[in-house]
Amino acid sequence: MTTQVREVRSQPATQPHGGAVPAVGRIVAYGDFTCPWSYLMWRRTELLRAVGVAVDWRSVEHDPWHTLRPLDVTDRFGHLRDELPKVEQHLLPGEVLPRTLAGFVPFTGAATSGYAEAYVAGVAAPVRRLLFEAFWRRGVDLNDARVVRTLLVDQVRRGTSTTELLSLWGYALDVTGGPITHAGWQTVRDWRTAWTATAAGDETVAGVVPVVIVDGEAPVHGVAAVDRVGSLVADAGLDPCGVDADRDPADVGAA
Repeated sequence: MTTQVREVRSQPATQPHGGAVPAVGRIVAYGDFTCPWSYLMWRRTELLRAVGVAVDWRSVEHDPWHTLRPLDVTDRFGHLRDELPKVEQHLLPGEVLPRTLAGFVPFTGAATSGYAEAYVAGVAAPVRRLLFEAFWRRGVDLNDARVVRTLLVDQVRRGTSTTELLSLWGYALDVTGGPITHAGWQTVRDWRTAWTATAAGDETVAGVVPVVIVDGEAPVHGVAAVDRVGSLVADAGLDPCGVDADRDPADVGAA
């Protein structure tokens, strides 16, 4: 089963495309590469990052469908497909949600490992773009270690890692889908610990993604997090389709 590419667009944008500098300095975000809400929030943080907001994006594997039968990929995909119309209701004027889905929803352990190594090596921004777009635009299996490793090779080699497997060969994860370095393992562990702590004992948001923390404010979870970042984009008058513009060469190597 394949869902073809479609761009879901709300009414034309009425805000100026150039926009003003947002009244925010730093965003810490937690998300999962196959979560549609995380995908939308990532696209919005890219707009803010392009105008100078520091974005510290941290990957966690949340998967709300772990309770389903492990091999029942149809159920997992069905849950994702049913969630997409809800996401579309939160699009900003003129915003799009492009996608091509291949009929399955992979776990994201391998992608999280590879991203953690890229984060440590200083190439987080281009690698998270690769991973988000690999799944949402091409339906790539982000839990296949060989696929993820191949996908990230060029960007990882551009990073600052002093580990030869990364700097020379671009191997960001091992054959099991785990990180290569101790720093990578520690980063994955620390992200999960910090993400869990954002719930502060509130069971209603425990295990929820995405999460956003704006300038040290209290964490905001789930749909509210997406809307919070959306309000920053709207208030700054940014073009919500700007994330699909040609890549800035300076983005290579940017964290």
